[in-house]
This record gives sequence, C-alpha cells and structure tokens, in this order.
Amino acid sequence: MIQKFGLYFALALILHLILFGAFGINIADEPEVTKQKPLPEIIKASILDDEKIQQEANRLKAQAESKRIAQNKQQKDLENKRKKEQKLLQETKHKRQQEEKKAKKLALKEQQRLKELNKQKVIEAARLAKIKKQKRAAQKRLDELKKAKQKAAELAMKAEQKRQHELLVKKQQEVAKRQREVQEKAAQLKKQQAAEIAQIAQDKKTTISITAAIQQSVNSRWIRPITSNKGLRCMIRVKLLPTGDVMDVQVVKSSGDSIFDRSAANAVRKASPLPVPKNRALFSKHFRVFTFDFNPDKII
Repeated sequence: MIQKFGLYFALALILHLILFGAFGINIADEPEVTKQKPLPEIIKASILDDEKIQQEANRLKAQAESKRIAQNKQQKDLENKRKKEQKLLQETKHKRQQEEKKAKKLALKEQQRLKELNKQKVIEAARLAKIKKQKRAAQKRLDELKKAKQKAAELAMKAEQKRQHELLVKKQQEVAKRQREVQEKAAQLKKQQAAEIAQIAQDKKTTISITAAIQQSVNSRWIRPITSNKGLRCMIRVKLLPTGDVMDVQVVKSSGDSIFDRSAANAVRKASPLPVPKNRALFSKHFRVFTFDFNPDKII
C-alpha cells in the first residue's frame, strides 16, 4: 500500500515539476505585467493535474498489468510449446532407439542365419563328398561282385544240375513219406471219429439217464397242493454245483398256477443234491445250468 502511494506521489511530483518548469519559462518570456497574475489559477490547475496524474497512473498500472498478463500468457505458451517439442523429441529419440535396436537385432539374426547357412553348406558339401566316395566304393564292389558272379555262374550251373537231381530224389522220398503220413492220419482220424461218435452216444445216453433221474428225484419230493388241478406243468431252470447241490431255482415258464409253480421249485430244492455225471465236461455242458419240464403226471 505504501509503495502504491509512493508511486502516485512520485508521479505527481514529477508532473508538478514539469508544470512549474513550463510556467517558469512562460514567466521569463512575458513582460513584468504578466508575472503579477493572480495565484488562485495556478492552484486550480494543480488540483486538476492531480486528478490527471491519478488517471494516468491508473492507466499505466492497467497497461502494465495487461502487459504482465500478456507476457505470462506468452511465457506459458512458450513453456507448453517447449514441453511439447521436448516430448516429441523424446518420443522421436525413443522410436529411433527402438528402430536401431530392432535393426541391430535383425542384423544379428541375419548374421546368425548366414553363419548357420554356411555351416549347413559345409555339412552338405561334406555329405556329398562322402556320398560320392561311397558311390565309388559301391561301384567297385559291384564290379568285383559281377566278376565273382560270372566266375561262380559256371560252378553254380554244375552245382544246380546236381542239386536238381538230388532235389528230385528228395521230393520223391517226401511224396512217399507224406502219402504214408496221410494214410496214417486218415486211419487215426477215422478211429478218433468213431471214438467221438461213441462218446457222443454215451454222453447222450448218460444225459437222458441223469435227466430222468433228476425228474424222478424231484417228483418223489413233490407234494401236490390241494388247490392245484391235475395236468399242470411248468418249465424250471436250475443252477447246480459240481456236487449236485442246487444253487438257484427259477420257474421260466409258469403253469398258470403260482402255488403249483412254488411247489415245483420247493421240490427241486428238497431233492438237492441232485444226481450229476462224474464227467466234469459233460456236467459243465449240460447240467451246470439246465432247464427241464416239470410234469408230475408224466410216467417216467
């Protein structure tokens, strides 16, 4: 505040000195009559000059402030421009560094590729030289083999003639031997077939006999239900152990009378163990799981 009023005071003082100087010059030039003008007019002019000085000071201050604002804005714009240019320069520098790095990497890769290619060329040249050497050696062996074959051809012809004669004799002997073997096999097969037929007949007879024995054993343990009529029959599936013990009983075809069916199944369980053949193969084939017609009215 003090500095502000000091500025105004200094400006007013300067303007007063200028005015007094001007008045002094005018007084020196005018005659003496003029020098004795009344003083009140000078005081009035001095008051008016103070207002002008205040206005001029305000104008100068506003002008200085406007100039300062303009300078600040210009300086800020310059700073922003400088920052943008610096950022662009950094980005350009970074991009250039990246491109240089990429170029170096590509150059190194190309150098390695050329090095590997030269290595492959050397290897391929060595391989071709080796193949060429092998071909020469192979050709030499072929020539030697050709000579050996030509030399051995005459001996082979004589040996072949002898071998053909011996082979003919051997074939005749083998034919005679095979004929004897065929005859022997035929006689053995005929004997085996006769034995198999006899065994089949025996197994069939045994199967029929044991089946009848099982049905008789079941019938002997069956008790006719009071509510069941005569002439009923059902199909029963039985699972046996090799000892003849009953593992499971199922009625696979009902008589139409559930009481009759249950009585038949109970009879099978009561008859356990059932008669079975001593031949395990025959048991496994026909009696391990078998189905029979339970018909108690049928005379066995």
